Amino acid sequence: MRRPHNRADWIGALFCMAIGVMISLEAYRLQAYAQSLYVGDHTLPAILGFLFVMLGGVLLVQSYPGKAHAAPPRQAVAPGDERPRVLFAWLSLLLYAWLIGAMGYLLATALASVAFFMLIGFYRLYVAVFYSLLLTGAMYAVFILWLQMPFSGGDLW
Repeated sequence: MRRPHNRADWIGALFCMAIGVMISLEAYRLQAYAQSLYVGDHTLPAILGFLFVMLGGVLLVQSYPGKAHAAPPRQAVAPGDERPRVLFAWLSLLLYAWLIGAMGYLLATALASVAFFMLIGFYRLYVAVFYSLLLTGAMYAVFILWLQMPFSGGDLW
């Protein structure tokens, strides 16, 4: 579905494509130092540059402004209504930064993700707790069990 007068997505698509071109140029510059075409420091920037350009192009085509037949619709929500949520999000980030040192990475991530699922995702408490446990469990499995990276245990434990 196309949203009419979606100038923000159109500008974001152009910005994304420009970043993709810059990343691709950096990959091309790093390719001169590589010993192989497929392996080296240039591989990840080349993949990311390609993805940025392609996804920016898809967004550009999807959000092309086209002809305007009517005035853009007004927002139903006043801009001031989002301020408390933004403030709570910033406070949650600051609290999360403190909780990592105090309670450890996993417990702090579980608590902060509950807050963010409720603030940003508009989920109810039990759904936010469920998703938070899934997220924390996945991060534990990937980083601690699979990659064997030690995380902060916190000062309280």
